[in-house]
Amino acid sequence: MKKINIVIADDNRFFCEALKDSIELDNEFNVKATFYSIENLINYTNTSVLDVLILDVNFNGSSSLNYIDKIRLNRDDFKIILLTTLNNNLTKQEATEKGIDQFVGKDSDLRNFKPIILQTLTDNNFNILKKNTSKIIIGNTSFTKRKIEVLRALYDHSNKNEKELSKILYISENSLKSHKRELFEITNTNNTPELIRYGIKNGLILP
Repeated sequence: MKKINIVIADDNRFFCEALKDSIELDNEFNVKATFYSIENLINYTNTSVLDVLILDVNFNGSSSLNYIDKIRLNRDDFKIILLTTLNNNLTKQEATEKGIDQFVGKDSDLRNFKPIILQTLTDNNFNILKKNTSKIIIGNTSFTKRKIEVLRALYDHSNKNEKELSKILYISENSLKSHKRELFEITNTNNTPELIRYGIKNGLILP
């Protein structure tokens, strides 16, 4: 069976090697190369064949998204999984428009990467903002634009009470409470901190 060729790019050498070792425990995968600098990565992707690039969002203080055009160089024959952290100020929509196929929190269990990689390769609609739509799809769960606004507001204005937050969102307190209840239900969470963690983990909130 043909192996899935993977490239990992992260300026944290320890994390990069740990992820490589974890992925290569599965015979389906072959980590062809690891990179700790954007420049070396660009030289490689412009001349080599790969199936998946796992890319850290930050490289020595710079956003790797600024280099996506050079990394792909008009290629769309490989997927990009972006490793996110709690310290970036990107939005999911901006990253998707630049060609990112999937988002994974850098604090995720390394053992979870196998299903993430396979899902990214087989389902173009997984965890991606659909073009020309007001919804975001996470697995089988659909989030409306308003739900996303409420979720992000809960994070951005965590010091506000519901009355203050409803004014920021230009909705009534009852509407805010209704949105929160529905968010708890569709994300299988029980409170606001759990909901925010869900949002960060799934790329709906990129602080």
